[in-house]
Amino acid sequence: MKELFEHMNYREYLADFYADKKERHACYSYRLFARKAGFKSPNFLKLVIEGRRNLSKDSVFRFCKALGLNKREAEYFENLVFFNQSKTLEEKNAYLANLMKYRGCADPKYIERSEYAYFSNWYHPVVRELVTSIDFRDDYRKLGRATIPSITAGEARQSVALLLELGFVERTSTGAYQKTSPSLTTGGQVRSVAVANYHKAMMRLGSESIERFGAGERDVESVTLNVSEQTHQAIMEKANAFLMEMLKLAETDRKNERVIQVNLQVFPLSRRIEG
Repeated sequence: MKELFEHMNYREYLADFYADKKERHACYSYRLFARKAGFKSPNFLKLVIEGRRNLSKDSVFRFCKALGLNKREAEYFENLVFFNQSKTLEEKNAYLANLMKYRGCADPKYIERSEYAYFSNWYHPVVRELVTSIDFRDDYRKLGRATIPSITAGEARQSVALLLELGFVERTSTGAYQKTSPSLTTGGQVRSVAVANYHKAMMRLGSESIERFGAGERDVESVTLNVSEQTHQAIMEKANAFLMEMLKLAETDRKNERVIQVNLQVFPLSRRIEG
């Protein structure tokens, strides 16, 4: 069984806990857990594992007691529960920040090599493109000034160090940088929060681009449509296909003259019209 700090989904942890207990003690049951936790419902743990019940602050306290968690484990479990159950990105970010502290103590490499770290700032993907295109000779002030908006020399240095640590770029024998295709270690729960933060940052930069650049350097278009759900899905598929086409176009381009951002958003502006 994986230890608690390796889990990013509390329901999966509970399922692992129960399976482990059952394997080692055939007489262990949901009823026994409920009795230890002080719940009247004998199958409450089963309902939670299946996602049919959530945990409140009081029930988290009871679960920690039945799980036999120490103080540090209980704090992690509580943050994990509310991270998983949070409805807003702001709440998820707050709980995730707490989880990262505990996971960092348990296994620093796991956090350092995470997708969360890569998407934590909008400029990391930009710097990844720039270091393979310009010869900045470790002049991080020059590298920082190459981004729009500019970042500090310290931020540029930290970004390059992160990219090297993650394996997103590597240095050749000549000292030049080249991109690699690393494998990432963070689970889906963290990835969804990281990518959501990244998208919000890029949408903000897209909004700022209206005043930052002239019409010759940026293109901002939008259209409001009234469509069926079937057409809605078809439009989202076409938007995704368009982005894949842009990636292929960039891959065949042998001139690296500028890093650009292409944002596409397709979202509802009304509730579904019945009848």
